[in-house]
Amino acid sequence: MPHIISENHRLAWRTLLEAQSSITKELDRRLRQAHEVPLEVYDVLSTLEEADGHRLRMSELADTVMFSRSGLTRMVDRLEEQGLVRREPFPDDRRGWFAVVTPEGIAARHKACEIVQTALLECWEKVVTDEEARQIHTLFSRVSKEARAAARA
Repeated sequence: MPHIISENHRLAWRTLLEAQSSITKELDRRLRQAHEVPLEVYDVLSTLEEADGHRLRMSELADTVMFSRSGLTRMVDRLEEQGLVRREPFPDDRRGWFAVVTPEGIAARHKACEIVQTALLECWEKVVTDEEARQIHTLFSRVSKEARAAARA
C-alpha cells in the first residue's frame, strides 16, 4: 500500500496517538483509583470552568472535548442528574442550549485536580521542556484549526 503522507509525518502521527492514549489511560486510572470523577467528566468540567461565564453552547463543548456529540449529550444528562452541570436555554435560539458547570461541578473538578496535576508532572512536564510545550501548543493549535475548518467545509 503506497504511503500518501511522508514516513516522518506518519510516524509523528502514530507517536502522537500512542502518547495521547497512554497519558489519557494513566490519568483516568489514577482518577478512578482515587474514586474521583473519571477523566472524561474532568475534561467536560474543566472545559466549562475555563469558558467565559463557566458555560458553552453544547455544540461548542462538543468541539473541544473527547466525545461525539451524541456521547456528550448523554454525558451532560448524567452530569445534570448529579448536579455537576445544568442546562440553560440559549436566548436567541429556542433549540440551542448552554451547558453550565455548577459550583458542585467546580468543586468535583478541583478535588480531582491534584491527581491530574501530579500525573501530568510525572508523565508530561518531566519530559517536555517549557519551550517544547510552547511549540507543541502552537503546532497543534494550527492542526486543530485546520481540522475544524475542514469539518465545516
